[in-house]
Amino acid sequence: NPVSNVTEELFEEHLKILKKKNMNTITLTEYGDGKLGKNPFLITLDDGYYDNYTVVFPLLKKYNMKATIFLNTLYIGEKWDSDEKSLINGEANYLAMDKYLKTGDGTTRQYMSWKEIKEMHESGLVDFQAHSHKHIGVFVSDRLEGVFDGSERDISELYLYHKIKEGYPKFPKRGEYASKSVFIDRKFFELFREYYESELKGKSEKEIIKLGQRFVDEHKERYFIWESESEFESRVRAEYILNRDEIEKHLGKKVEYFCWPWGHRNKKVVEILKECGVKGFVTTKKGTN
Repeated sequence: NPVSNVTEELFEEHLKILKKKNMNTITLTEYGDGKLGKNPFLITLDDGYYDNYTVVFPLLKKYNMKATIFLNTLYIGEKWDSDEKSLINGEANYLAMDKYLKTGDGTTRQYMSWKEIKEMHESGLVDFQAHSHKHIGVFVSDRLEGVFDGSERDISELYLYHKIKEGYPKFPKRGEYASKSVFIDRKFFELFREYYESELKGKSEKEIIKLGQRFVDEHKERYFIWESESEFESRVRAEYILNRDEIEKHLGKKVEYFCWPWGHRNKKVVEILKECGVKGFVTTKKGTN
């Protein structure tokens, strides 16, 4: 999309180079089945945005290339009544989560429909695999990192806080598959905000964190709950199965690969998802190739 690091024009240039170098694009399923051929190359995309259908799919057909897309199933509708493009992904995701919290329906035109996904799947050019149902984060610590200014519009923070206000406390987060969660009663956010307004506002960041942490420590026994190992395992297993089953139900195919949201990994979850039929995992590793 227009604000992405990879524009439509740049993506097509990548495909031209692969074609020129005689690279053989394969799907992740083909890779797992050992069907590598000569010069095998994987193209992967995360989430399932609408431009995967309107931009990526036509280019794959144009150059006869294959790709694998990892889907976040909460946001995918059965079919859309119009081809009208929605907002750029960050804002569209925020609005989709806002709708989900209010109505239980998170579908958005920013994502492809199952009708479009099925068309791509049946072309033989696109493989679809798991990437979590909601793609959200969890709190992982009671360590205060700062406070919000009230203008933030992050999807995972909306899910955790429901509505961000100036003076709400910031805590460390990780992808929901990566760590046990610290559940925080939302009443605490308003309690902290009141303390911020009366005692912290206008102080230095260092002083805000020092005094704010003291306030957190005084109240965490009442408002914070640490997830147990068994609760964590049950939560992750149920979330993955929901993601997997949605894809298998709509496409009539077996899902055997999982892409970690944000690349956040967990060794125990590897074993849990293997028990659920996952054969391989895809992640990120920062650095220069």
